[in-house]
Amino acid sequence: MPRILVADKDPDIREQIAGLLAEANYKVDLLADDEQVLPLLSMGVIDLALIDHQLPKKNGFNIVRDIRAKKNTTPVVMLTDDVSQKLATECFRAGASDFIAKPVDPDYLKIVVSRALGMGAKSLKNSAFRALGYTYHKPACRFHQNGKTCDCGLKELFEDVQKFV
Repeated sequence: MPRILVADKDPDIREQIAGLLAEANYKVDLLADDEQVLPLLSMGVIDLALIDHQLPKKNGFNIVRDIRAKKNTTPVVMLTDDVSQKLATECFRAGASDFIAKPVDPDYLKIVVSRALGMGAKSLKNSAFRALGYTYHKPACRFHQNGKTCDCGLKELFEDVQKFV
């Protein structure tokens, strides 16, 4: 079950989004404190973050920039009251995957969340493929007659990554 972080200054918005995501079978973490976003994301347990662009202490754009500066690839969707083209551009420049206007439309939220989670999984799969390009079988590794296994397990690892998403 994907785990989604919702960081918004408005408790009503947090609860509304949490309810909608729980109905769609997502596990939801809620934060009002923008200082807890980075530590939680750095633990690697969050699959998607929905972040208000106007958090009390820190601008949401700066949080997204900080996330990306730490090479964290968790998809981030910005929550905003402003739907101007300028703000949309700023969201994407900061490194957000998408943005959602408040008040939140339930159907649109589910579409954006599903799409962002899918993009994150594909990004992870691509990263794994790039990393596997630098791996080698151990010198004494032998392939077995079935052609699907080897002594060092690298062949199975490649197949597991190919099956992912």
